Amino acid sequence: MHTEQETSASLWKVNMGAEGAPGEVHSSIVPLIFSLSVTLALASLLIWQISLLAVPMLFWSIYSWIKEDVNLSVDREIPQVRMGHASWAMVWIILTEVIVFAGFFAFWFWARWHTVSWDGAIASSSWPPADVHHNLMLVLFNTSLLVSSGILAHLAMHAHDHGSYKRTRTHLYFAIFFGALFLVVQIYEYLHIGFTWKSHPYGTAFFSITGLHGLHVVAGIIALGIITFLHGRGYYDNGRRDSFQAVIWYWHFVDIVWVMLFLIVYLEVI
Repeated sequence: MHTEQETSASLWKVNMGAEGAPGEVHSSIVPLIFSLSVTLALASLLIWQISLLAVPMLFWSIYSWIKEDVNLSVDREIPQVRMGHASWAMVWIILTEVIVFAGFFAFWFWARWHTVSWDGAIASSSWPPADVHHNLMLVLFNTSLLVSSGILAHLAMHAHDHGSYKRTRTHLYFAIFFGALFLVVQIYEYLHIGFTWKSHPYGTAFFSITGLHGLHVVAGIIALGIITFLHGRGYYDNGRRDSFQAVIWYWHFVDIVWVMLFLIVYLEVI
């Protein structure tokens, strides 16, 4: 009879790369299903019914991929490095996200120019239009929630590095709570803002850029929830920290983008 650990170990093997670094190879269909689910999710933007298949597939593949990785971690050597594969992957993810947000900020400035300065300006000659009145105190409160969540996430990483695992999880719980509360306040703002994305170019630009950021907050909360769960299961014991660090970096990126958005969209410093 094979034990569960032996069965897990049989799924993978360690080989040596050009520099003698251990590599992991195991057979899994999950990455293929994940890729297919992402493709279907994009297709659902055109035919929404496809999302009924794409979304469950996406969540199942993410869950299965994480589960496989955790099961294999029992036999995996823990590299004592500050920048592992997950951290480098997150660097590239953040760089691509910077490009995405740069495009949306460019759209913001283009829409403003098209509304105010272009000779054939449409819909409104002012930016923002006369019917737009942001509740800056509410937005400032919401900004403090997200920034506080980022600080707590950083403190969680610091506590983990010093072996305070209970404090690590406490900081993560509050970081997740503040991030979720940020989304609740943003939804409240949407419901009482007095215009929609169809009202004028400002509305289109506003909901596009804040909505995109909101989706990143949702992704960040899910990621924080995953590492909190794994931390409670002992996955990050004995020096493992790479994916933990990567998620914290992503959460800091979400914070920085919101601060820029607050300054440009709400305070109009530029």
